Amino acid sequence: MKKIVFLLLLVYGHSYAQQGGLHTFQFLDLDFNTRSMSMAGDFITANDGDIDLSVSNPSVINEQMHNHLSLNHFFYPSGINYGQIAYGRSFDKVGTFVGHLRYVNYGRFTRTDATGVEQGNFTAGDYALGVGYGYQLNKLFSIGANFNMIFSHLETYTSLGVGVDIAANFKHDPSNITASIVARNVGWQMKGYTSKNHEPLPIEVLAGISYKFHHAPFRLSLVGTDLTNWDLTYSDPSWQPTIDQLTGDTIPVPESSWIAKFGYHMNVGLEIVPKSERFFVRSGFNFQRRDALGVSTRKGIGGFSFGFGMRLKKFSFNYGISFYSAAGIVNSFSFTSNLDEWRRTKKSRNQPDQPEP
Repeated sequence: MKKIVFLLLLVYGHSYAQQGGLHTFQFLDLDFNTRSMSMAGDFITANDGDIDLSVSNPSVINEQMHNHLSLNHFFYPSGINYGQIAYGRSFDKVGTFVGHLRYVNYGRFTRTDATGVEQGNFTAGDYALGVGYGYQLNKLFSIGANFNMIFSHLETYTSLGVGVDIAANFKHDPSNITASIVARNVGWQMKGYTSKNHEPLPIEVLAGISYKFHHAPFRLSLVGTDLTNWDLTYSDPSWQPTIDQLTGDTIPVPESSWIAKFGYHMNVGLEIVPKSERFFVRSGFNFQRRDALGVSTRKGIGGFSFGFGMRLKKFSFNYGISFYSAAGIVNSFSFTSNLDEWRRTKKSRNQPDQPEP
């Protein structure tokens, strides 16, 4: 645990005072699993054998994920599609690994020259291929890490990088409390889009906690995002102080309050978990998304997200919808299957009927 804390302090020092738009491979900050998006995003505070969550929080990787295969796909505004494929495998005396592929397809674009003459089409996409490993330290604590190879292509320009995610998880079953801390995208861009272009990865530290009520089917979660950068709000540089025409006083440029700056870091989620654990209902609220992307005169339900899930014997299905603003929403779905269950069913069908005594 001392080594983990020391490493997180190094990450904090390296990523302090980051600003948006100054990093490469920004797609790594997307939510790549439906359950997380349904609960406001960056949901890292569950340790219940969900292989999808293990990609964003490798400290929850465990043997329950053996031979589990998962597919998540998102329908983003403007025809952008992205998603995640994950597979878990356990090995005797070694532990459990989860391999994954995260992808973003930006679609097809029209290529033109400087005068606007069309010269055909081109595509663009981002990919992260990785493997994660988790280790249970004791009854309460577990740790884990992902190693990711990152590739991006924009027309004829390509970029290659490597990154590591490091995580620790605390789970206390008697109190139904789970807490996690994750440092993700620690790495570098090995090859830039041009020979003179090398940018840092979007390093981020997250921490969260969840509580499941003992006598009610509710799980509440609170996740703090981008904890190494306090002020995430934006002020238009074109704004200038104005003069009150009645009093002649100077009206300064408005600044975000302390509460708003704090709210930009907080994602709140609610999951309804019946005793049977067969059907789930989820919702979440992301204040940063609502305030930064919402139209000031028409915010509607921007920043809110909803979803549901079903867990059957052979597979699980999840659906989520996130309202980014009045101008666009994101729909997503996921399928997760335990391949061992299909093999058991096939084996039982192939067995000959037993003769009657």
